[in-house]
Amino acid sequence: MSKIVLWVSDMDAQIDFYANLLGLKVEMLNDGFAALSSETNTLLLHELPIDYRAVVPIVSQLPALEEVAIKPVFLVDNIAVARGAVEGSLATFPRDQLVHGSSTYLDVIDPEGNVIQIEQKTIR
Repeated sequence: MSKIVLWVSDMDAQIDFYANLLGLKVEMLNDGFAALSSETNTLLLHELPIDYRAVVPIVSQLPALEEVAIKPVFLVDNIAVARGAVEGSLATFPRDQLVHGSSTYLDVIDPEGNVIQIEQKTIR
């Protein structure tokens, strides 16, 4: 993946969530925009216009945005470690891990309802 943009309501909370889940570091942060990256992933967060934002702080997970025509996939070294890093957050993991080819995948619904997937390459 090169880069993906996610629109968010609670910038600080989503920065923390994705930094923990994917091991990202904040590369740039300014009013309403953040760029986070690692060797394998780059995520750009844009704050939603005020008319579309959820009330923050978000205290329960927002409904999953399951009718979106895209599901970003992020590479992680270890799915169990990534999942453990966001334990206690408002994220959910709606399905068991799936193995396809040389990768294991896990769907994640982030606290704001964005449906993403994390991928761990299987060592053979």
